Amino acid sequence: MRITRSGEYGIRLAMRLAIDGEQLTIHELSTLEGISEATVAKVISRLRRSGTVLAERGRHGGYSLALAPEDITVARILDAMDDHVYDSTFCDRMSPGLGACAHLSTCTLRPVWRELEELTGSFLGGITVADLIAGHHHGSGRQLPLATGRGDTA
Repeated sequence: MRITRSGEYGIRLAMRLAIDGEQLTIHELSTLEGISEATVAKVISRLRRSGTVLAERGRHGGYSLALAPEDITVARILDAMDDHVYDSTFCDRMSPGLGACAHLSTCTLRPVWRELEELTGSFLGGITVADLIAGHHHGSGRQLPLATGRGDTA
């Protein structure tokens, strides 16, 4: 599975909003997370549309989480960013210009991709923003490995 940059940024921004516990502006989020303001604006917009983030306009406005960190799963955030292993257009993308996959009626791969999507969705649906902040996976109780700052990723 490949997580897009937008997916990772969505998770990081949700974590930042949870850690700070108050409204933050696009500029503040950009500065705190080292992400361009344009990118933060795009990601926050998607999180807003999904109901994960609230926006308040005005002089003292900003963005905050719409739900408690323990109620926001990694799967929810990735869904907001349209990060999926498999979706209904997968086969069309793998056979561009053909109209339909040549193996549509005999495909033995499609069920594998669907099951992988279900497994990853279930796994990521068991990890909340609160779990990530605490550094553990709620479902297993295991401590999540944290980045060491030597090129590792979280």
